[in-house]
Amino acid sequence: MDKLFDFFKAYDISLSQLLIVALIFFVTIAVYLGVRFFFQRYEKSIHHSQTVKILFYLSFDKPLQLATIVIGFYFIAMHVLTWFRFTSFFDQVVTPGVNIALALCFFMLMNTFLSRLKGYSITKTTRTDGGYDNFAKIEQIHKLGQVLTVAIMVFILASILGLKVSQGIAYLGGGLAILALVFKDTLSSVFGGLIIYLDSPYAVGDWIYTIDGTIQGTVEKISWRLTHIRTFDKRLIFTPNNILITQAVVNASRMSNRRILQYIGLRYDDFDKFEAIQKDIYTYLGEHPDIDQNCLTLVNVVNGSTDMGSTTEGFFGGSSLNFSVYTFTKVTNWLKFQAIQDKIMMDIGRIIYRHDAEIAFTTMTLDIPKADIEPIPQAAQ
Repeated sequence: MDKLFDFFKAYDISLSQLLIVALIFFVTIAVYLGVRFFFQRYEKSIHHSQTVKILFYLSFDKPLQLATIVIGFYFIAMHVLTWFRFTSFFDQVVTPGVNIALALCFFMLMNTFLSRLKGYSITKTTRTDGGYDNFAKIEQIHKLGQVLTVAIMVFILASILGLKVSQGIAYLGGGLAILALVFKDTLSSVFGGLIIYLDSPYAVGDWIYTIDGTIQGTVEKISWRLTHIRTFDKRLIFTPNNILITQAVVNASRMSNRRILQYIGLRYDDFDKFEAIQKDIYTYLGEHPDIDQNCLTLVNVVNGSTDMGSTTEGFFGGSSLNFSVYTFTKVTNWLKFQAIQDKIMMDIGRIIYRHDAEIAFTTMTLDIPKADIEPIPQAAQ
C-alpha cells in the first residue's frame, strides 16, 4: 500500500483526482446501462408498431451505447495520461482514435436505420394483386443510402486524419466533370433511373406504354441505367431510363377502371324501336354487378364524326342507325375485362333481338325507274 501511495505521490496524483476518474467510470457505466434499459423498455412499449420515426429512434440503441463508452474512455484517458505527462500521445493518438470511434458510431446508426427501413418498406409495399413491385426499388435505394453513408464517412475520416478534404473535393469535382462529358448519355440514364426510383411512375409487373406507341409491354426489371420491358410478342426491350423520363408514359396497370366503348348499328327498319332498346340497355348496365355505377354510363346516338371502322358517320349512317355504349367495369385485369365485355355485348345483342330488331350490316339500295327495266323474255314454249 505504501508503494502505491509513493507511486501516486511521485506523479503528483491527489486523492481528488482519483475520485474524479472513479466518478467518470461509474457515471459511464450508469449511462450505458440506462441507455440499454431505456431502449429495451421502449421497444417493448411500442408492441411491434412501426413507423419511420420509431425505426429511427430504435436505430440509436447500439450506437448510443458505444458512444457512451467511447466518451467515458476519452475523459478517463485525458486525466490518466495527463498524470503521467503523456499529453502528446493523448493529442496525437487518443483524440483522433476517439473521433474515429464516434464516426463509426454515426456509420452504425445510419446502417442500422437503413436496414430497418428496408425491412419496413418491404412489408409495406406488397402489391394488392400479389406482385412485389417495389422490392427491386427498395434494394436499390438501400444501396444508394449505403453508398452515401460511406462517402460521408470517408470525408469525416479524411478530416480527422488531417487530409486536405477541400483539395480532394476540387479534384473529385474536376474528374466528375470530365466523366460527365465523356459518359453523358450513360449518366443521363443513371439519373433517369434515380428519378424513376423516387417518383415511382411504374414498377416491376406493370403494363406500360409510351404515348407514341413505340414502347409497350410489361416491366420485368428496373436497373440504374435500363428498364427491361417484355412486349406482348415476348420480345425483351432494354430501354434507357432517360428515354422513359422524357416521354409521356401511360401506366395501364394503375387504371382504376377499364372502359367499354362499342359502336352498334341498327337497321333503318327498326327506327321506332331504338328508344325502347336504348332504355333497356341503360337498365341492364345499371343493374350489372361488374359495372362501376360511380362512373359515367352512356347509351347515346353517335355524333356526326364518329369513326365506325371503314367510314366516319353520325346517327344516320350509310346503312344503319348508329349508337354507342360507353361504360366502365370494376375490374382492371385484362382477361377478366374481356370476359365481362364479351358477356355484356352478347346480352345487348339479345336485348336488340328481343325487340324484334336486328343489327344492321352494310347494304345498298338500288333505285331503278320501272321504265328502264327491260322485261325478261320468256323462254320459248
